[in-house]
Amino acid sequence: MRLILLGCVALTALPAAPAAQEIVKVPQSHSRAVARPDDLFTLAPGQWHTAKRLWEGQDPCTFEQCEAGFTSGDIVVSAEHSGEFVRIIAGFRGCDAVGQSEVEVGKKPGKATFGRIRDQMKRVIKGVAKTCKVAVPSLPALDSSQLFPAKPAG
Repeated sequence: MRLILLGCVALTALPAAPAAQEIVKVPQSHSRAVARPDDLFTLAPGQWHTAKRLWEGQDPCTFEQCEAGFTSGDIVVSAEHSGEFVRIIAGFRGCDAVGQSEVEVGKKPGKATFGRIRDQMKRVIKGVAKTCKVAVPSLPALDSSQLFPAKPAG
């Protein structure tokens, strides 16, 4: 009996294998399909831009809503904070594949959360680059804290 219990404890202590990122092709007509944020191709290339919603204009970010966007001319990347999630979308010009992922950030994100956003963004870009058969581009780092302005006092 003790041997069985010891074996069960040993199995639960082993680290779980990291989950592999799965790339799924979803037809554009599907309700869960995500479109490449082509409006970001109009931004000045080579730098991150932030606004409440970049596709609407340059309104400043709020505590609940903020989007950061980047383009190099060949790639577009959007990181949109809404509520307790950040949605990352990336795509390349001339390639129909679009990468997307969500990161749960909770109500009080901190440095660890910002690191998770940065790491997930790299995974999304790498995945869509592989699907589009292009080299993974080098992007300037996004300061993820910009997606989370301070809550207004009062």
